Amino acid sequence: MGSQKDGILVAENISKRFGGTQALSGVSFCLKAGEVHALMGENGAGKSTLGKIFAGIHQPDGGDLFFENEKITVENPKAAKSKGISIVLQEFNLLPDLSVAENLIIGNEEYYNGFLLNKRKMYSHAKELLGLFDLGANLDIYEKVKNLSIAQMQVLEILKAVDADSKVIILDEPTAALSPNEVEQLFVIVRQLKAEKNIGFIIVSHKIEEIFEIADRVTVFRDGKEILNGANIKDLTENDLVKSMVGREIKNLYGSRTFGACKENEIVLEAEHISDFNGRVKDVSLKLRKGEIVGLTGVVGAGRTEFVRCIFGIDKKKAGRVLIHGEELKNLTVKNAILAGVGFVPEDRKYDGLILDESISDNISLVLQSIQKSVIINKRKSVDNAAKMKEELNIKMGSHHDNCDSLSGGNQQKVLLGKWMLMNPQILIIDEPTRGIDISSKSEIYAILNRLSDEGVTVLMVSSEQPEVIGMCDRILVMRDGQLAGELDHTEVSEQRITKLATIGGNENEK
Repeated sequence: MGSQKDGILVAENISKRFGGTQALSGVSFCLKAGEVHALMGENGAGKSTLGKIFAGIHQPDGGDLFFENEKITVENPKAAKSKGISIVLQEFNLLPDLSVAENLIIGNEEYYNGFLLNKRKMYSHAKELLGLFDLGANLDIYEKVKNLSIAQMQVLEILKAVDADSKVIILDEPTAALSPNEVEQLFVIVRQLKAEKNIGFIIVSHKIEEIFEIADRVTVFRDGKEILNGANIKDLTENDLVKSMVGREIKNLYGSRTFGACKENEIVLEAEHISDFNGRVKDVSLKLRKGEIVGLTGVVGAGRTEFVRCIFGIDKKKAGRVLIHGEELKNLTVKNAILAGVGFVPEDRKYDGLILDESISDNISLVLQSIQKSVIINKRKSVDNAAKMKEELNIKMGSHHDNCDSLSGGNQQKVLLGKWMLMNPQILIIDEPTRGIDISSKSEIYAILNRLSDEGVTVLMVSSEQPEVIGMCDRILVMRDGQLAGELDHTEVSEQRITKLATIGGNENEK
């Protein structure tokens, strides 16, 4: 059994089936102590499934697991944790109404005298744990978890794993909802744990640029099989990884586009001096021209999403006005915005964009039904709409009767786009267009947005991913603390300039 001697956690010939889908087909994997090993692949490739098998969430149909040279069976997550294997999922396992300190010691009897909680001991321990990573200024041990940011919750989950003396920590898409600055803070902690405690990390991800920054080795899955196994990241190029993940080269991820071609086009949307009631949007103005793709970026919490929700009528604005083709939308509601030719793809497709336990066809017709006079759903029309969008957007699905939760993230995003494209919008606001989807689906989404632009549709793209806005947008607007910090033309944009505007501000014309 030679291979398990090389690593702290090893899988050999693991298979797993879910219904008619073969998620893993005889895959092998080896994690060494004190390394970061990336597990990559497109959505549905099997990478998260293997991580959850290690963590006891799923049971393999075949194959063997080894931990510290001993063959093991992991019956459930508690058994995994007792062995020293922890997982941090995208859906955090935290109790929102309890404090940071209370979440750290849940289930640990040494902090209780009978039924009484020893709060002094609990808070002392929490301070000591945060002190290991110099996190005292960023994480308040008395704060309730429901008031934390996503990044803070992520760190808290990792601290729980460290406190449980975990030797292996699995991070499942850890940076999906983090800003670049928060990603870097997370990576500092990962590097520290790797160096000082010899913890082995498995990072499940499809973000190639981040993997080159943090990983030592990489394994790539495609269709439940390993394509690249334990390769040294230093020996690979980005193109090597892309080809391994999708089975083909993607030479130009963002497509070809003539930037600045819309400079003289008519103005189709104006937002003037917009403020909201929560103080997250403060006197923000912009103008969009026909056929432009305009980026709206900044750190998480800068007010980007709140601003676009205001101009679409989801949230009530405190001040300002919105004009479409020079005419003010005096009664700014979602319905009136739609009737004026505006579409809105929200950042959270699972909760705000789709009804996951409803059929694909019903989801695609949601917008049309919301503005029609009749309350009766025309099922035949819904099926026709689904067939049209399946063809137009290359949506990979079984039957249009299948629920939306049967689709991968990329195909869910296409369904979400499809329901707005049925409206033939003149202006499309799209918030985080490629969050949580693989590189092949990203390429297809970008192609769709470029095509819409070519057809004269104006796109306002909210994104935290700087390479995305640089690769796609004619102009980039940067928000900071609820205000517009500056504007960059495509000819002058760089990640450094975006970061400077997003974090310390500056003159919008500064070079």
